[in-house]
Amino acid sequence: MAERKEAHEKHGVVFILFDGKRLQLEERIKPQDQFFGYTVIPGGKIEPGEEIYSALRRELLEEYGVKLKEAFGLGDVQRVEDGGSLNVLHIFLVTRWDGDLSNPEGVNRHIEATFSEARVLCRHPISQKILELLEGKLFGQDC
Repeated sequence: MAERKEAHEKHGVVFILFDGKRLQLEERIKPQDQFFGYTVIPGGKIEPGEEIYSALRRELLEEYGVKLKEAFGLGDVQRVEDGGSLNVLHIFLVTRWDGDLSNPEGVNRHIEATFSEARVLCRHPISQKILELLEGKLFGQDC
């Protein structure tokens, strides 16, 4: 009988920077990135021992150069990765921030899009699920 390994659990934050009209997306352009070629909702991993909101603040600063002022939790999206790890993504709608949006890391291409444009550009199933959560929040629909 084959041995079963316990699934390792990873956590990350995904944030939808939304100014009421347009939201921020990332086109993954680094070939080593598991999402290479996709346009996605930005986010990053939660470091060991790091609190969820600390990770959210850190990722916003690292990826967009802004400081968090207001965010709303939209829920979680879970997926099992190829190696059997459970990846739990904590989704946030960020509606207020301090600073001008920039691209300090320069790793991905930043794109501004309307909600309708994002539905077309974001083809990855996780991004589609996140957009469904956003749609429920913005338009009061059950997802």
